[in-house]
Amino acid sequence: MSPRLAVFNKNQNKRKLMPLKWLEDPCRRLSLKAGKRGATVDYLLSDLLPHLQRILSEYAVYTPFRPTLWRFSLILERVLHTPAVVLDRGEFSMLSEEKRSRIWIADMTGETRGEGFFRPFFPLTERERRVFSAPAEGPSNLPPDSASEPTVAGIPFADKRYGVEDLLRTGVVRSLNGASLPRWYRPVRIMAAAMLLGFSFCEEDGSEFSDEIWRAAQLDNPLDFRISDPRVKGLGRKFVGYVRHIGVLDKMTVRASLDSDRDLLADDYARKRRVNFPAGLLGNADTTVTFFDRDDGMMALGCRPKIQTSRGGGGGLFYASPPQKSQEKQELIYEFPRAIYEEALKNDAFGGAADDYFTVAQLTSAKIFEAWCANLTPYIAYFSGIT
Repeated sequence: MSPRLAVFNKNQNKRKLMPLKWLEDPCRRLSLKAGKRGATVDYLLSDLLPHLQRILSEYAVYTPFRPTLWRFSLILERVLHTPAVVLDRGEFSMLSEEKRSRIWIADMTGETRGEGFFRPFFPLTERERRVFSAPAEGPSNLPPDSASEPTVAGIPFADKRYGVEDLLRTGVVRSLNGASLPRWYRPVRIMAAAMLLGFSFCEEDGSEFSDEIWRAAQLDNPLDFRISDPRVKGLGRKFVGYVRHIGVLDKMTVRASLDSDRDLLADDYARKRRVNFPAGLLGNADTTVTFFDRDDGMMALGCRPKIQTSRGGGGGLFYASPPQKSQEKQELIYEFPRAIYEEALKNDAFGGAADDYFTVAQLTSAKIFEAWCANLTPYIAYFSGIT
């Protein structure tokens, strides 16, 4: 079983065990009865943070957590870097959502059977470009109507060696980790530590899966799972959104609103179109997203869930400003330059058709993942190797 936080009330001589995901709401209060007349004492998480850091650090030292974290980080990295295989050139015109949710494409669309290229499905920084050699010669990964576009850099493989182990043997993942710690190394370590310690899977309940990880570790039997596993699928997609769009996240702002339409119209935005997203893409409820444009080149997304939810229920309001009261209807506003959205559509398409549904989900997931990592870092930075 994954670790639990034990809260012991000496006055009542009672102990309560809670999963560590309880710590993820920064506005959480710990209320303890302190007297016979029902009086309570409230403690903010900010008041408890130094004590929690000490407890978790001691746990990491006096248990086999650190070697388990190291082994599981390697397993998780392997899962996250598993390529999607594309055999037909025409498939690039409209990749499935499952294949768009990978960070590598094993491109086998060339004329030589069994040979191909590992193509990065994320924009490369200049430093990351140096990890690759000059753009690989061979078939373009773009559909016929975009064949004039430059070929994306790729790493060749032969003899149908297109699996993740083959990708790892090239050394490119290790080199990317060194090229950008915030993009590659740190998020994987945070995810691995969170999954082992019983934090949420980025706003999704993964407690049963965390327990399974520990049972496998106790039997010295590495857990075997895939990125398409429904228990980790949502977390994996948020990671992909973060990796793919990390370069623009600092240009995106998120704020809470009681009426996103009213607030954006008051800020001189004009409504353009409205799209309905089913539950699971942008949160735990069906969500209406309204696209807004402004003459200065800015655009905004007004996200309105169709049911009232409370904080802590997966709405991600901990990263919005200002936070809302728990009983208010949660609406979020994302603002960013229009050029960012156009570039995001391109980066999510791999040369194929743009998809508003997918890109909106990717951008919002990237912001949620960024905030989730920042929220967990104070608890785990001391012993997880991400400082």
